[in-house]
Amino acid sequence: MSSNLNILKWLFALVLIFGGFTVYKVFGVLATDVGNKEYVWLLKIISEFGLFTSVVISVGFFHHWIIATEERKETEKIFQNVLTKYIDKTVINAKKRGFLGITEKELDFSEIMHSLYPGDYVYWLITFDPRYRHYCREFELAIKKGVHFRMLVLKDGPASELHAKEIIGFGAEEFRQYNRLFLSSLEDIAGHITEKDGGTLGVFVYDYDNLPSTPLFMVLRKKTKVLEIFNSFYLSEPIGRMPYLHWQSELKSDTSNFFESEQWSMPDLFIDYFHRRWMVERHKLTTVDNEKAPYNDFIYAPASARKKCFSLNGESDTLTSPDSA
Repeated sequence: MSSNLNILKWLFALVLIFGGFTVYKVFGVLATDVGNKEYVWLLKIISEFGLFTSVVISVGFFHHWIIATEERKETEKIFQNVLTKYIDKTVINAKKRGFLGITEKELDFSEIMHSLYPGDYVYWLITFDPRYRHYCREFELAIKKGVHFRMLVLKDGPASELHAKEIIGFGAEEFRQYNRLFLSSLEDIAGHITEKDGGTLGVFVYDYDNLPSTPLFMVLRKKTKVLEIFNSFYLSEPIGRMPYLHWQSELKSDTSNFFESEQWSMPDLFIDYFHRRWMVERHKLTTVDNEKAPYNDFIYAPASARKKCFSLNGESDTLTSPDSA
């Protein structure tokens, strides 16, 4: 349809060019030969208008086919350079490194919980936000469905107090109370999980001299072999109200040295960071177990699967001791 319309446009232009020239010649002759000189001025005007139309359309025709074509090629070349410089280096590189986009303001936690399947792992490294206590029921249902949660939760102390001072609308004592309530809710969930449930819960309550580098929420999807990560920033708003950057990559068995390769991605760096933080806390547990001393900073369920609860995705489910982990 568009090609036929273009043909009609060019035919119309040619009609105007040759028609205008014809009008110029015909009315020019009539102006010379007409017997009644009273209308000569009108014939000359018509003749000159025909010449004007023919010349203008001819110039436009020439410009479009020759000059405009060259200008269009030059514009395309400049545009291609801009695309190469900004699109390739920004958008394509971001996609290559695992970036998918940014959430619409806050993270839809419930939607993620409902998207989990048995065998999936969820890694959590987020200093407490009071709103998360409302999701404890969803934690429990996901675990009963067969999902494994591994959480690093900040202990009540100087670091949590510093974090509370940064958040708008929260005092240090109020933040501590909510944090204790959250940990109490996790302990309550652990009490409801049995060996008949498919999932497991492992929570290290850790001390930290400084705030963690970034809030991390990671989903390791076993069926599709996909690593999905959401990370945000510690600013003045509670972390539950902050937008999150969304990352995704292939789920790999080992990411410890992946940054040295050309195929590195941000999800691999994030999960490697979580692994290192987890291993630090697990080493503390190992040390205390070797000393036959009680350790109160590890919440786990079911009670019969303690060794499995401090293992991460890909590790053996039949660990004989914390040292072998």
